[in-house]
Amino acid sequence: MFFSLNNVFAIIISIVTFFTPYIGLCGFAAVVSINLFAYLIGFNREEIRQGLFGFNALFLGMALGYEFSFNSTFVILFISAILLLLLITVWLKGLLAIYNLPFLSFPFIISYWLVSLAASNFTNIHLDESHIYTINEIARNQSSSFYQFVHSLDELNMAPFMFTYFKTLAGTFFQTSLLGGMLLAFGLLYFSRIAFSLSVIGFLLTYFFYSIFGANVNDLNYNLLGANFIFLAIAVGCFFIIPNTYSYLTVLILTPVLLLLSLSLGKIFSVFQLKAYTFSFSLICTGFLFVLNHRLFTKYLQVVTIQYFSAEKTIYKYLNSLQRFKNEHLYKIVLPFWGEWHVSQGYDGKITHLGDWSKALDFDIVDSKSKSYREPVSLREGFSRENFYCYNKEIMAPFDGYVYDIINTVDENDVGDMDTSHNWGNTIILNHLNGLFSQISHIKKDSFNVFIGQYITKGTFLATCGNSGRSPEPHIHFQLQTLPTVGAKTLAYPISYFIERNGTEKVLRISEVPSEGSFISNVQVNELLTISFSLLPGQKISFQKENSSEVINWEVFTDAYNRTYIYCEQSKSYAYFVNDGVMLYFTDFEGDKSSLLFNFYLAAYRQLLGYYEKIQVKDNVPLIHFNNKLIQFFQDFIAPFYLFTKANHSSTFTYADNLYAPQKLIISTEIETKLINYSFKKVNFELELKDNKIRRFTIHRKNNSESYLCIS
Repeated sequence: MFFSLNNVFAIIISIVTFFTPYIGLCGFAAVVSINLFAYLIGFNREEIRQGLFGFNALFLGMALGYEFSFNSTFVILFISAILLLLLITVWLKGLLAIYNLPFLSFPFIISYWLVSLAASNFTNIHLDESHIYTINEIARNQSSSFYQFVHSLDELNMAPFMFTYFKTLAGTFFQTSLLGGMLLAFGLLYFSRIAFSLSVIGFLLTYFFYSIFGANVNDLNYNLLGANFIFLAIAVGCFFIIPNTYSYLTVLILTPVLLLLSLSLGKIFSVFQLKAYTFSFSLICTGFLFVLNHRLFTKYLQVVTIQYFSAEKTIYKYLNSLQRFKNEHLYKIVLPFWGEWHVSQGYDGKITHLGDWSKALDFDIVDSKSKSYREPVSLREGFSRENFYCYNKEIMAPFDGYVYDIINTVDENDVGDMDTSHNWGNTIILNHLNGLFSQISHIKKDSFNVFIGQYITKGTFLATCGNSGRSPEPHIHFQLQTLPTVGAKTLAYPISYFIERNGTEKVLRISEVPSEGSFISNVQVNELLTISFSLLPGQKISFQKENSSEVINWEVFTDAYNRTYIYCEQSKSYAYFVNDGVMLYFTDFEGDKSSLLFNFYLAAYRQLLGYYEKIQVKDNVPLIHFNNKLIQFFQDFIAPFYLFTKANHSSTFTYADNLYAPQKLIISTEIETKLINYSFKKVNFELELKDNKIRRFTIHRKNNSESYLCIS
């Protein structure tokens, strides 16, 4: 119910349930029984391990232990109830999965109602009246040192809100001990700072609205009434929804709604002598998620798609992915030429890139004097199209697709002339499928090397640069569009990777639009880098620690979702990555953060597969993976609103035995966490590539270094 897979929190919960030994034993027996039944029947082992069946069983077992006295007949009723719960759980799981909804505590509530209604007809099943005559119960247990310890803090003087909050947490597991509530609050805080803060906020809002309406706040301690509000705050605030300002506001909005529903349902079910328990929470939560699933547009509230069972992991990985992969769904378009060209007119250019045609790019080639042509050697030679550096240069396909249309009927202009009646000149339209087309215009007549209907791949030679149409001098016009017609409305679309030169300095641009006046070129991949980082499924990699016999083995796999990952058997760790031919970059890591694989994940976090001597590759690492523990603790509380720390990755080439065809390369990487501009955690790595593989991997931490040699 707290949406946790944390073992420490689980132990604390287990301990608190045994504050009343009989109730704890019933809960434990219920969890063991339903998991055993599920295992014997043959249900998914991973779902059993994650407690998919067990959490409802825990609540049902405790509820039965709380309400009924123990005898032999109760044992039969108990086992029957657990079997009934398993059937209802599986049925609801399948039914609600159709609508992509969780079953939450519905199985527990339905099973409890059925058992409770049936038990009223059994003369051999007796209600436990100790919860009614509490004074007698206290008097009977006064001599028990364990009872005295469990309730030692019950008379502690504290603010009424905090007292009720701790009592409500304890009541979630059918306990009345203030100490139990404090332990549960500590466990929740240890498990998740975000979930803990939301539990407090949710309960504070409940306390406020109860006071506003004039309801009795002490009722929150009984029959899991207050737990509904804590569960809803965590579920909506940070588990099913990405935690952010709007998810917190949603908790505020839903709290009074839940209050009205829970109180009204309590009245209705009391007629049948039934308790609503967590029914109102489950109803509001599933209803709200059902509404979100039927939105046409995702705005403000983002439903969690990959569940990590940790609000911190969810928010840090989400924010990191949002920054890194916001354009990952787009085609990886490349520049339609080889070598370095100049952007003579960019988006929203002042000459022709206006209105519906504003998101286009014009390219030419200029020399060191910013001239796009060479001067004639003599007057006899004259000045013509051939004097322009870009004229007759090759034009390449920017992405895979089909040749949709070719116009090859427009004559070439003399320099300074323009054919305004054939604005686009000779043009090729490429269909990249799924509604994306590219148009390249002002092509040289009769230079086409492809035909209509031909399937072409990225980098295929299409034609050569010309001077046809509205073109006073040779250049390439390039645009993306959603329609296959020549001159259709342009579409803003980034170039996947390109190198931008400013003087002698070069910068890698990732998923950006080239700016007007810039000098750009495609990334030229390097054979040593490409082969060394190929990491193909089925490949096995072994590293041996220097001066040690320790060997660490990895293997590359592909999962059912076609995600490629490296798996380390020793540490049970997974590092997911993408290799698109230009860049190798890791997308996620799960497992042991002290493992060699985790360090490799950081070292090769984003690796350019082209060798550029001074280019620095930068990226951001999820804070959940690299941060100071104390600072991380405080960052967690406000992570849904603001990140005051950042973990940065940067890598550069520090050695090459040959600038043009290196056979040995050394890549240096630095991972650094900063608080504003103050660096408080740093680690450095070196990757040595030789013989077409990663030959050595070195980790530098302060004054300590570890090296691993690749032996496979």
